[in-house]
Amino acid sequence: MPDGRLRSSGPLTAHLIKIILNANSQVVPVLTGNKQRRRHVANVEDQGLGADVVHPDAAPFDGWSWREPTHGEHFRRCSFCGSVNPDDLLAEPFWTAKWADQKYGWPHKFYVDIPNREPEALFVVSATTTERPPEGTSGWVAWADLTPDQLAAATLHGYNRGDYRPTFLIFGTRANHFGKFYSVHLSAPALAESVRQAIERQSGIAFEFLPNGRVSWRSA
Repeated sequence: MPDGRLRSSGPLTAHLIKIILNANSQVVPVLTGNKQRRRHVANVEDQGLGADVVHPDAAPFDGWSWREPTHGEHFRRCSFCGSVNPDDLLAEPFWTAKWADQKYGWPHKFYVDIPNREPEALFVVSATTTERPPEGTSGWVAWADLTPDQLAAATLHGYNRGDYRPTFLIFGTRANHFGKFYSVHLSAPALAESVRQAIERQSGIAFEFLPNGRVSWRSA
């Protein structure tokens, strides 16, 4: 369970506790009856989330879509929030959810390391447009001195487009890709129920997206 879970002792231990965020974002526990598991409820309507629409606030930007893999990754990402595609995440044999803090009042995302299928491939670790490479860091390569493989990696990662070219770069390899998954993508009507349940089991939290911009969650 991520940080921010409401904990209680005494007579409340065996009860279902709901958390509702009011207009002032205050947390109000509400006793709703005897249950073995705790369920939490947050009002997320002011965060642009709906009961069955993933990103309604993306409408002014022509909506959102699943972006094809880029930058050496092998999985799709949401064009609006950068979330890993749920089907692609589930296709990974090994991953562990690292839940972010609940700064919006609910477990809205987790981070996940996804093994790189080409761990020997070059990646741009750092880049600068300064006239001289920053002091205190070694391994800088001037743009004019890039090898064909380094130039290909820099181009793949978007460092060779238009008038933008860094003056110095550092290259390395990557054992894992840094991913993130936004929980709201579990509300997508087109998402297979089996995929949703599998991600909830592996991440440890099950969600129910309720009417009026509310989301409910519990331990999976």
